[in-house]
Amino acid sequence: MAPLQCVSCNAPLAVVDSSSTVCSFCRHINSIPQQYRDELRLTRELDDATCNAAREWLRLHQITFPRWFFVCAALAPFILMSAGLAAVLITGLIWRSSRSALPLLSAGGVWLPLIPVQAIAAIVGIKMILVSGVARVGAAFAAAPPSAPGAPPSCRLCGAPLTVGEGDFVVRCIYCKADSIIYLDQSLMRDLQVRVGSARASLAQAMTALAAKARIVRMQTLGRALIILGFLILPFIWSLFVGMQTSYWSILITLDVWVLALCLFWYVREAFLPPATVEELEAMIDSPADPRTEQHATKGATQPGTRGWYDHASDKRNFVMPAIVALMFLTIELLVWNG
Repeated sequence: MAPLQCVSCNAPLAVVDSSSTVCSFCRHINSIPQQYRDELRLTRELDDATCNAAREWLRLHQITFPRWFFVCAALAPFILMSAGLAAVLITGLIWRSSRSALPLLSAGGVWLPLIPVQAIAAIVGIKMILVSGVARVGAAFAAAPPSAPGAPPSCRLCGAPLTVGEGDFVVRCIYCKADSIIYLDQSLMRDLQVRVGSARASLAQAMTALAAKARIVRMQTLGRALIILGFLILPFIWSLFVGMQTSYWSILITLDVWVLALCLFWYVREAFLPPATVEELEAMIDSPADPRTEQHATKGATQPGTRGWYDHASDKRNFVMPAIVALMFLTIELLVWNG
C-alpha cells in the first residue's frame, strides 16, 4: 500500500477513520479511500501479546529508580566489609587490651550486617536491570517526532504519519506494521548516553526478551548471593568460637575471606556497566532456544568496556583489592592469636 499523500503539496497524511482529512501543511482537504480506512481498523486491533507487552512496559516505565541508588547499593557490601575490617584492625592496633574482643567486633560489625546488605544489593540490581532495560526499549521503539507543529508523530521505521487516538501510547503503522511508543518523555531520551537505533523486533518480542534477560540475571544473582552466604559461614564461626581462633588452621580462613571479597568486588564492577541494550535483547530474540548461542551473540555484539568486562577478568585490580581485604583479616587473626 502506497503512503497517503496530500494531493496539493504531496505532504504525508495521517490516515483517520473519516471520509476526509486536512493537510497540516497546506490546509487542503483530502479524501481518504476506503482501503486505507479498513487497514487502519485492522492495525488498531493489537494482538494480545502486544497489548500485554505494552501494559508491562508502561508499568515498568512508571517506576522511578535513580541510578545513584543502584550504585550505592552495589558498593555497600564491599565497602562494609573492607571498612569494617579496617576499623576492627585499627582498634586492635591501638588498644592492645581489646584484641580478645576483635572476633566479636567483626561478627557484629561486619559478618552479620553483610547478610542483609548483600540481599538488598541483589534485589536492587535485579530491579535496575528491568528499569534500565525498559528505558532502552522505550528509546528504541519511540516514534519519531512530528514533522510540523500540530502534525502527528511518525513511524520509527518508515517515517509515515501515525494515527494516534485518545489514550494511545503504542500505535502500529498501517504500512510497515511496526509498533511505536507515543509521547515518550523527551528528557529521558536526552539522558540516554547513546540514542539507540530503531529495533528490528516487535515490542512484544523485545519485552519477552527483556523478561528472559531478567530471569537469567535473577538466577545469576540468586546463585551469587547463596555463594556469598556460604563463604560467610567460616568467618562467622571463627568469630564465635575461641577454639578456632587459637588454631593454626584458622589462617586458611583467609582464603575464604579473599574469595568472599572477590565476589563482592564484582558488584562494584557491575555497578558501572551500562544497562541492557536492545542489541542484547535482539540477540536473544534471534536465538532464544540455545543459551550458548545467545551468549556468543551477546558477546559478539558487545563493545569493549561494556558488558564484555568479563573478557578482562584477569586484570590485577580484580584480585589486588580483595587481597588487601583478606590481608586485613589475616592481620586481625594474628593479633587475636598473639593477644
